[in-house]
Amino acid sequence: MIASERLAELLNIKRGKWMRNILPICIVVFLIISCVSTRTKDVFIEEKITAPKVIAVSDSREPWVYEIEKRLRKNGFTIKRMASQNVTVEQSPDKAEIYKEASARFILNINGYAPNTTMTRCFGGGYRFEYINIELIDVRTNETVLHYSNSGYSENCPPLSGTIFTDITQLITEAWK
Repeated sequence: MIASERLAELLNIKRGKWMRNILPICIVVFLIISCVSTRTKDVFIEEKITAPKVIAVSDSREPWVYEIEKRLRKNGFTIKRMASQNVTVEQSPDKAEIYKEASARFILNINGYAPNTTMTRCFGGGYRFEYINIELIDVRTNETVLHYSNSGYSENCPPLSGTIFTDITQLITEAWK
């Protein structure tokens, strides 16, 4: 009987120490997992683009899209709202072809979700993205030039500020000569 009481006492002591140590371990693991970046950057061209810095933006006109456009303009880009707005007619002896001519060679396709309510916006004016995907498409070759994907906080979200807008702008700017 004394041996079993002693064993129970030892188990309780060890369980108590283990329980006291588990909370800090769980907190550290949670912090490490929550800081894992979901960012991916892919550039699919080998040579830098020499075309004029004109990009047509294709998106749903969310309020945060303006932040991307503003930063691109600051880096010398001209932003167009529509990819095609010029109508061209080519006449040949036996037929006439009418088509829309692209006003920009590159289209920036933006797809993302960042709630824009009082309860979900950051105090500094930034956004918390559930996801954001950016794809720059060359209309002439019909190929993807680059792709960016991420989630998390944008700039101006203290103390958790990220670099989503800066990453996008830098990736696009570095694709040009």
